[in-house]
Amino acid sequence: MNESKNVLSLQVARERARQAKAASDRQISKRSNQRLLERLEAENAKLRDCVGELMLEIQALHDGTK
Repeated sequence: MNESKNVLSLQVARERARQAKAASDRQISKRSNQRLLERLEAENAKLRDCVGELMLEIQALHDGTK
């Protein structure tokens, strides 16, 4: 009887440890995704600026050929 309690306690402990690790992994993944999102948003802003500058250059070239 005592041995079965030990086995059950071990199973419960393993399950709790597995759940704790899964929760930790989710938090790490969330932080990683947040950093990636911030990096992509910054890159997107730079690209939008470049597009704006290119549009102005194209317009200036177009106006110069008239």
